[in-house]
Amino acid sequence: MEAKIYMAPLQGFTDYVYRAAYAKVFNTVDAYFVPYISLKNNVIPNKYVREILPENNDQSRVVPQILAKDAAEFELLENVLTDHGYSELNLNLGCPYPMVTNRGKGSGLLPFPDEIDKILEHFYTQPKGELSVKLRAGYKSADEIKDVINVLNQFPLKEVILHARVAGQLYSGEIDENAFSYATQNVKHKLVYNGDIFSKQDFLDKQNKFPGIDTWMLGRGILMNPLLPHEIKGIPFSAQERIELLNTFHQTMLKRYLEVMDNEGNALNKMKQFWIYFSWCFPNQRKVLKYIKKVKSLNKYGEIVKSAFYEI
Repeated sequence: MEAKIYMAPLQGFTDYVYRAAYAKVFNTVDAYFVPYISLKNNVIPNKYVREILPENNDQSRVVPQILAKDAAEFELLENVLTDHGYSELNLNLGCPYPMVTNRGKGSGLLPFPDEIDKILEHFYTQPKGELSVKLRAGYKSADEIKDVINVLNQFPLKEVILHARVAGQLYSGEIDENAFSYATQNVKHKLVYNGDIFSKQDFLDKQNKFPGIDTWMLGRGILMNPLLPHEIKGIPFSAQERIELLNTFHQTMLKRYLEVMDNEGNALNKMKQFWIYFSWCFPNQRKVLKYIKKVKSLNKYGEIVKSAFYEI
């Protein structure tokens, strides 16, 4: 059985430019999850609006993610997304950052299963499509997942995507495999694994530990190695093809950012952020990233990038 691969929603990285470029060049991801949209003063900021415009999301399966503290916020965002033509949504119960959790959103909702119940009850009273949930194992303790799963099991969710860390870990420390095992035995919905798959061997190890899982969400693993889904799915490519694909991906991203950003400087800054992860594609990762960070002009940037690919 071929593994299904989802692209995780990473705020600031997997934006609509990244997703479109990835789909055009690689086309090995089965679903693209849009980084969360949320309200600010009861209004959706423009930066989120750009992410959900239909013309910016022509991949075969695009799932926007909602970050909300209660049913009222969820409904407002749900209405906007369904008005844009989306029939599949995802509820974010996983964002671990304090600026989110302190407002009772993301994984900050996990200690309050009654509030989660209210959001889901409201959605399923008159559902406008399908809903999935992405969550952490807990906010402070992985024991929190037990009560949350009991709530999730009461509703006909499309699937549950679990990153088995607690919020305080952010993206460091070990994945709690016991928490994920508990979920495999108790979640009544399709369960998707998320977290710390950076190589094909990582994938094979997790697949061996959780043989009932056939769908895997990759985040940083794809950012660090865009060809990782190829490797997992057994799609062959030569060393030369690897270089050509990575170069085409980079050039596609750069061209698009130059088109959509206000000026070259902003486009350059966006590409420098992209290289935080993309630099891991190169054997001299630290050296490449060091030079990229220091660059101040687009011409100099081009020279450094050319040199990086030449040295692969």
